[in-house]
Amino acid sequence: MKNILVIGESVFAGRVFSILASKSNRFHLHIVNRGNYPLRLDNATQYICNWNTPHKISKLVPDMPYDALIDFSAYSPGVIKSLIEAIGDRVKQYIFLSTTEVYAQNNGYLDENAPLCDISHHLDDLLSEYIDNKIVLEQELIESCVARGIKYTILRPAIIYGPYNNSPRESYLIRQIEMHDPILLPVDAKARFNFVYVADVAGAIMKSIGDERAYDQVFNLAGSEVFTYPQLISAISSYCKKKPIETREIKIAQIYEENIPLTFPLTEDKLFDGRRFENALDFSYTSFTEGMAETYRSFLPLYTTYDA
Repeated sequence: MKNILVIGESVFAGRVFSILASKSNRFHLHIVNRGNYPLRLDNATQYICNWNTPHKISKLVPDMPYDALIDFSAYSPGVIKSLIEAIGDRVKQYIFLSTTEVYAQNNGYLDENAPLCDISHHLDDLLSEYIDNKIVLEQELIESCVARGIKYTILRPAIIYGPYNNSPRESYLIRQIEMHDPILLPVDAKARFNFVYVADVAGAIMKSIGDERAYDQVFNLAGSEVFTYPQLISAISSYCKKKPIETREIKIAQIYEENIPLTFPLTEDKLFDGRRFENALDFSYTSFTEGMAETYRSFLPLYTTYDA
């Protein structure tokens, strides 16, 4: 059984990974997070600690070799370097969850060779800071791992959807449908985007652990199915048993004018090529039909209404 050190994120992707990995009987998980969501799982031990305190983590977790360290929560430059300095001699492979947001924007599918954002020209806002930090952390990971002889794997997921999603994306649309509230339908939204199912992110991590084909590599994680905002609403509403679905048509200009927060791309494509991981590690992505059906079922009890 492989010993795996998991750092942070027990809400969505990290939670799903921990649940699925603990069931595989291939791993014993040593999960370090703040303890806001207790994980009572087989083959798993949870340690309560702030994941931004590498030296405390080093002293808290068992002093043993770890086949892999899975990092869901590195956001600030310096934290990966500090963690490797504190615990790196016990880690064989470091798997870092980055994001496809690091790519500079252009049309078409972006593969792993596409140019990254120019952090020197980014705006001073939270999203730009998040992207800049991920770019810096990727380089920090590579440099620190090479210096210590640790194998690294960088995974860049596209928009993640699925059960436990704490971002108001597909869950918001499901809520509107089930509560019979109108869904804003941006009729002139032409941006195209693709997704990755949260269980596929977990599966990709498990597939990467100890696999030499994943060593010192960078991979996108993205399914091949493409949507626009209206197409996505139509696809999600097809899982509802109640008809008709209420929508309110709106133009992008009005969305911006009224500062309405919508959570999927409207004007710029977000398309990413996830085939390299498929081909390199013999991996298959879950179809959107299957993944969204499970997602809808998982959120349905939260929003189901009962007629008097």
